[in-house]
Order: sequence, then structure tokens, then C-alpha cells
Amino acid sequence: MNDYIWRWDTDWFWCSGAFGAQNKWIRRIWPARYRRSDVFHKIVGLDERFGIIRTLDKIKKIPGRERVIQDIEVPLDKVPEFLDWFDAEVGMRPVWLCPLRTTRSWPAYPLEPAKTYVNAGFWGTVEVPAGSPEGMVNRKIEQAVHEMGGHKSLYSEAFYDQDIRPDVRRRGARRSAPEI
Repeated sequence: MNDYIWRWDTDWFWCSGAFGAQNKWIRRIWPARYRRSDVFHKIVGLDERFGIIRTLDKIKKIPGRERVIQDIEVPLDKVPEFLDWFDAEVGMRPVWLCPLRTTRSWPAYPLEPAKTYVNAGFWGTVEVPAGSPEGMVNRKIEQAVHEMGGHKSLYSEAFYDQDIRPDVRRRGARRSAPEI
């Protein structure tokens, strides 16, 4: 218990909201042995194949959805500003927060050594207007994080414009559409 402050599922914490697994009643009937990433990926594959979420969204009159699966780091003093912005512009829950400090900087992970940052992780989907440009919400997050002196981890889709992050372009991030 002394090695962490708070913990969710050991392997499924990042996606448990996708299928209602954060609801205490659903968690009681969903066997723990099936709250694993491999099971999640199978369910996502079935959804992509059969369009289950799209069908439910049509019934609920949700015009569109964008995946927002990111980890970002902002300097400690910018965390309140980022969270206020994130609540107003994105409104996703939950947001996981974890302080960190690096001992060195890497070109693809340009954090200032010995400076305290806070990693904010948010993984899920958000509703977007019909016909929204690809990555609309992700682009907004990238821009805000950049303006606050932070960095976005590049394990998910990246929409950085070359002018914002030329170091990322050299490392092979996908070409983005013009900024919105």
C-alpha cells in the first residue's frame, strides 16, 4: 500500500468507462478475470466490425464521436489552468493525475530535467458535432498543452502541425490536416 496513493484495475483502469465497468452495479456482475486489455480489444474489435456504438449513438441522437486517448504532461504550476480549460473545452471524466520528474530530456520527450510536471491521462470518447474535422478535440488539446509549456505523449494519434512540433515531424508522426 505504500508504493502508490490510489489504484484502479491493474490492467483495465484506462478503459473501464467504455462499457460501463465504472458503474458499481455492472462491476459486481462483470467478472474480474474479464477486465483485461485483451478482452477490451476483442470487444472494441466487435464494435468496429458491427457498429454497435454507432447504432446506439443514432438511437440516442448523438451526432458524432471522437476518440480521445491521451497522456499529456504540463508543468505543475499549469495544472489548475489546464484542468479548468479541459473541463470547459473537453469535459471528459475521469482524468488521472500523476506527478513526475525526469532526470534527462529526449528529443521525442522534451521535458525539462528536474522540473516537476503532472501527467494527465484521459482515455475514452467525446461527443462531437456531425461532420467535425478529424481529430478536432485532440488538436485542441495538443494546442493547449503546447501553449502551457507541456508535452503530449505520442503513443496515440498525433495531429501536431509541423510549425508547433518540428521535432515530432522528423520522428515520423503522421501528417495532420490543416489546423482548425
